[in-house]
Amino acid sequence: MITKILPIVVLISAFYIGSIYSSRNLSKKLEKNSRIFHDPVIENYLTTFKSILNLSNLKVFVLNEKQINGLVTPNGNIFITQGFINQYKIGKVSGVELTSVIAHELGHLALGHTKKRLITFSAISAISMFISTILSRLIPYLGSIIGRYLSQVLISGLSRRDEFEADSYASALLIKSGIGTAPQISLLKKLENLTGNISSNITWTHSHPSPDQRINAIQKLEASWITRIKDQN
Repeated sequence: MITKILPIVVLISAFYIGSIYSSRNLSKKLEKNSRIFHDPVIENYLTTFKSILNLSNLKVFVLNEKQINGLVTPNGNIFITQGFINQYKIGKVSGVELTSVIAHELGHLALGHTKKRLITFSAISAISMFISTILSRLIPYLGSIIGRYLSQVLISGLSRRDEFEADSYASALLIKSGIGTAPQISLLKKLENLTGNISSNITWTHSHPSPDQRINAIQKLEASWITRIKDQN
């Protein structure tokens, strides 16, 4: 039994070590290509977040990239791309909407998504390679394609789940901050026009749910919270 699972364990370990190394290199590259974001409007909201979350420090970095995105690295740094900041400066994205992005990234960080992904994605990649090898022997050429597709479906499914969870965390933080979920929802409605990426409700291989799916999840969650509060009273 041990000899059968040993190759998979070795593969998972190799992928995990490689992921840690790549993650550290990525974090260093991002830090070199970014600067601390200073803005009085945003910093006012961040002060509220720090108070609620009992954080001594909360820095946001501007990543020198044209695309519109927000991300957090395993070492806890939050990045907003220059493309997003540009949309904020010209008024297409409001300060409170940009703050909802930061709240979302705080959700990824607080829920341990970045570190968890190193483990789960390494395991899936290793198992996928093992399955692809077997399938390639049974179905030449197609076997490896099927294996990679299955891996992508699994990884994308986990990623979409993380996005829903980070949205939920952000919603709770925004509500507790007195902001509410309106800016979170309004930004999601703008997202496709801002990025130019038109999403589909068929998201098997997508890393993010569609904006409509995310909005529906936020609205349902908020409605359940309101119902729970009413029941308690």
